[in-house]
Amino acid sequence: MPGSPGCEDVAMHIRIYWGKIEPGAWPALEDKYRALMEVPAKGLLGRFVSQDERDPDGMFTITLWDSRESIEEWEASPEYRDVFLAAVAPYVIGSQSVSLSEVKVFKVTDLLAALSEDRRKKP
Repeated sequence: MPGSPGCEDVAMHIRIYWGKIEPGAWPALEDKYRALMEVPAKGLLGRFVSQDERDPDGMFTITLWDSRESIEEWEASPEYRDVFLAAVAPYVIGSQSVSLSEVKVFKVTDLLAALSEDRRKKP
């Protein structure tokens, strides 16, 4: 339906990173990423950091951007190189990959509803 969130024409790109980390390093890496969430990046709309359920030493980061140019500017920036990469590099080993894609169709209403509810993990 026109006017519904997720149905309008919106320019958005996704950067998906996959990598392997040192065995047992997930708690420390997660702490690093929590701190890195506050590093500003022009054009960044959202960021997810996730642990592979089948391989606890596998990780994905999914970032949502307003344009491919914003991704390229971020990847070329001193903040990315000197802050972001420097913080996570000690934990990353072996294979890595990065994929970029342009979003063609999306719906985020259920995601937004889930984020607005108290869905945090209980201790």
